[in-house]
Amino acid sequence: MNSPEIITTELQRGYSYIINSHMEVIYYAQFVLLIGNNAVDLFDYYNVQEMHGVNRTACIARIAEGGTYIEGFANYDPRDTTLSTDPLPFVFINKTALKGDYRDVTLVNHEMTHMSLLLHNWDVDKKEEEIVTWAEEYTNLIYKQNFQDYVREH
Repeated sequence: MNSPEIITTELQRGYSYIINSHMEVIYYAQFVLLIGNNAVDLFDYYNVQEMHGVNRTACIARIAEGGTYIEGFANYDPRDTTLSTDPLPFVFINKTALKGDYRDVTLVNHEMTHMSLLLHNWDVDKKEEEIVTWAEEYTNLIYKQNFQDYVREH
């Protein structure tokens, strides 16, 4: 896998997305980083009611109870019916889940590990070190560029 590289295109391979002012969207060569204010932003961005076993109704209910529903999520684009990574898969980070301390690095690393497994076809037997190293490199890059200076407002 290549070293971290950012792509700054508005459209991804001809697929259009709802432009949500609450979602920060950063394109990398192999995935899209989505940073939302809450988990509802993820459903709004893809304009879906459910995806990959989670749904908007349960999300809204959980948030109303004081929860986050989704702290982070890494998966295929919900329109990728062939699981071919076209359109690009996503990593979502929910800013509501951020604590402003070491746990934020853990959250980013957790999701980047999921993405690394996906991009390496879950081939842990042959690519274990590559999978771990890729996740570490992107964790460091993403945390430094997007969350290092984040301080949670109480």
